[in-house]
Amino acid sequence: EGTFRSRSVLQFGQFGGRQCLDPLGDTQTCKTGRVCPLEQETDCGSDFQCETGHCIKKRLVCNTDNDCGDYSDEDNCDPDQTRPPCRGRELDVSELGRTAGRGINILGMQPKETPFQNEFFNGLCDRVRDGNTGIYYLKPWNTAVLNYDTKADKRFATETYNSHMMMVTELFKEKLEYFKAEFTLKLRPTEDTSSQSLGLNASLGFESSKSSTLNSFFKSSNDKVIFIRVKGKIQLGTFQMRNRDVRLTDNFLDDLKFLPSDYDKGEYFKFLENYGTHYALSGILGGKFDLLYVLDSQKITETVKKCLGYNTDISLTVDNLDSQLGVKGGECENIKLKQNGNISSSGVIDDVISLIEGGKTNVAVKLKEMLSRDAKAVNVEDYVNWAGSLADAPVVIQQRPSPIYTLVPVKMKDAYIKKQNLERAIEDYLTEYSVCKCQPCQNVGTVMLVDGECICGCSSYFKGIACQNHQLPVEQG
Repeated sequence: EGTFRSRSVLQFGQFGGRQCLDPLGDTQTCKTGRVCPLEQETDCGSDFQCETGHCIKKRLVCNTDNDCGDYSDEDNCDPDQTRPPCRGRELDVSELGRTAGRGINILGMQPKETPFQNEFFNGLCDRVRDGNTGIYYLKPWNTAVLNYDTKADKRFATETYNSHMMMVTELFKEKLEYFKAEFTLKLRPTEDTSSQSLGLNASLGFESSKSSTLNSFFKSSNDKVIFIRVKGKIQLGTFQMRNRDVRLTDNFLDDLKFLPSDYDKGEYFKFLENYGTHYALSGILGGKFDLLYVLDSQKITETVKKCLGYNTDISLTVDNLDSQLGVKGGECENIKLKQNGNISSSGVIDDVISLIEGGKTNVAVKLKEMLSRDAKAVNVEDYVNWAGSLADAPVVIQQRPSPIYTLVPVKMKDAYIKKQNLERAIEDYLTEYSVCKCQPCQNVGTVMLVDGECICGCSSYFKGIACQNHQLPVEQG
């Protein structure tokens, strides 16, 4: 037995106030003299019942696959009587298959867990071939379509922004591409979730670092800089999830089951932050190489752009990378970060912000540290290391979202009520974290809500935490 209570944010921190990052929900266990009603036991009929209570077809028993999720379907099997679907061939599920269908958060956060059990094959030996390596992988049952299709941009795309607000607006537009969430970003989870693996903690730590970096960037208002953004995209494959009869993880089903039928905002928000407000019904898997250079506008020249190494017409596929990506000596020696923000330093790069998506966390962290330490624009070896790690850690880089409540199993107890509650929770989640809970900025400044703090984005004619001070626009050289 437990009791739940929730609260709301009346007004988010602003103008130097504290960020609102505390949980909105609170759960307390309690003792009761009442006897809890027994859950109705699952009746699998003629099917096999796993120790977890799941029902699977008898044809899946003793086939060497972990169809139950706890291997109880493979206990007490006669080795001579097993029937491997792939006739003894050792095939694994690829990371593309594991990643398909990942959750999406309507406010830009990275969900912690996936709802799909993508290591379930339903007794089939459905193979898909990686054209790059020639290796065959098992296609998960949950994916109706999984294709390996490697594509890469023919060259880096460079975009130049002459104002901080232009750059901020673009970042919001991309983060919230599929949803109407105004100028709100929530990159840090605030509702308590206790089940996290070590690997997940490392990933979340990196995401938290990215969140902190973006938060600082949104707050800055130095218009004596310009921004050069460098982007490149690598596609590894595409997927389409099944519309029905999907296999969901035990954690997802258990967390659904324990959601209170009487709506509690905190408990439902916790679920949404764990699994996402939506999931990717179909999409593209791969990675995005994305760096934002903050440059001293009074020192920027075409030479700087050339020295950054992004204006060459090269293929971004690893096999075709050219050594032209490296920073050259001579006139490019001073194209580096200012030391500790020292204005008198000869460097012209104020900062480099990594917005990279995909690739192993340790590779992304190493690249970020390298950029912060000595501001090499792009080193071929570093880029190759990142691109090479995508196969082991791809992300969904483009998707068609579907609401998470569409995954509630029809036969689950109180399924209709919980589906309605989840639909309500998504609406409440948007309302709770809305810029309407911020004070307006002065002088037509744009108000933004980033991780529980209201921030004002000023035009080039104003500055200050509320855009209250006049300033002359800086002429770009």
